[in-house]
Amino acid sequence: MKKKNETKPTNKPVHRIRVGAVSCSVFLNKTKEGTEFPSAIISRSYKSGDSFKDSNSYGARHLAELAGLVASLQSWMTSNYPEAAK
Repeated sequence: MKKKNETKPTNKPVHRIRVGAVSCSVFLNKTKEGTEFPSAIISRSYKSGDSFKDSNSYGARHLAELAGLVASLQSWMTSNYPEAAK
């Protein structure tokens, strides 16, 4: 149970990609030295009743979407943060 004065993190995604039901959000993190590097959270959306939910489980039918998403994600990260890819 959340406390009344508890706040959510303010770190917002700097980039989002969606391929079919699979999507990712890219966040910037910093090392102790202050160097920024991207990290991604990948999830799959699905409908349950009248609401949408997220999962990090992927079936065979999602693999092509997942592969396309990861390829796009790699391209974006290496183009925008080439030092992080080394």
